[in-house]
Amino acid sequence: MSKFNVNVKECKGAVVVGDHAKLTIGATAGIPQEQHVPKQATSTRAHTPCQETGDDIIYQAKSGYALVINNYIFPQRTDVERHGSGEDVKGLKSLFDDFNFTTRTHDNLKQSEILELLRETSEKDFGRYDCFVCIILSHGFGDGIFGTDDVLIKIEAITSFFRRDECPSLEGKPKIFLIQACRGNQQDRVPIQRDSEPIPLASSSLPADADFLICFASAPGHQSYRQPELGSWFISTVVEIFKDYAEREHLMDMMLRVNNRVANFFSITGLKQIPCQVCMLRRKVFFNPTYK
Repeated sequence: MSKFNVNVKECKGAVVVGDHAKLTIGATAGIPQEQHVPKQATSTRAHTPCQETGDDIIYQAKSGYALVINNYIFPQRTDVERHGSGEDVKGLKSLFDDFNFTTRTHDNLKQSEILELLRETSEKDFGRYDCFVCIILSHGFGDGIFGTDDVLIKIEAITSFFRRDECPSLEGKPKIFLIQACRGNQQDRVPIQRDSEPIPLASSSLPADADFLICFASAPGHQSYRQPELGSWFISTVVEIFKDYAEREHLMDMMLRVNNRVANFFSITGLKQIPCQVCMLRRKVFFNPTYK
């Protein structure tokens, strides 16, 4: 008998044979049962529920957790209320319901309350979610947003709660931040409310960790705009574009559409606005709308 032919009558464990060997298991007379061992085993890649296409840069976010912070009352300001912010919240809730997201909304938080909420949120177990989204609707300046007590919080401080070490259950998952707030005072002129007050310019570096996407309503140094009856130009456009295109386009393609549409808006005095993204995503993120 060839040394490459192996007969096994009974086996409860593993059998290791050489290349090109012929393995016969439990054969009876006249009924051979043969299994040829391939020259080299082919490895298979385990698929997570979010990756079913076989393409490493495709990511399906079938569920998610959305945190909405809506600061619309600023007692220390002349213009106390950010009119129209409620319309943004309604649109966002409708959108995330379509995406099978769990949505939590918190209104009118001071700087310390925002930081505490972010800390508590980062300690949650996001194991059953494919994606995390944080939306902040507030006044702002530079790379920061204001609490209702007019204390500035840098965006870097906000995103730091959700890095790998602070929030391990979100490692490898998209972490998306939508910031509806001014980033400065640059403007032409328009009878639409501003999202900031004049203060010294502040700058900050942005986080360099993977899988973050930070979307600002406006370019650095510029204001963003709202209409009381419709909401902000940026958030209302995000809702409309995502509802129209999420069935067939990934996140960054949709954000290009948001940029293009907002860039074509103008007030009666010709004021313009362009959103801005800082992208550290590694994959094309697709949502899973239930209305499709």
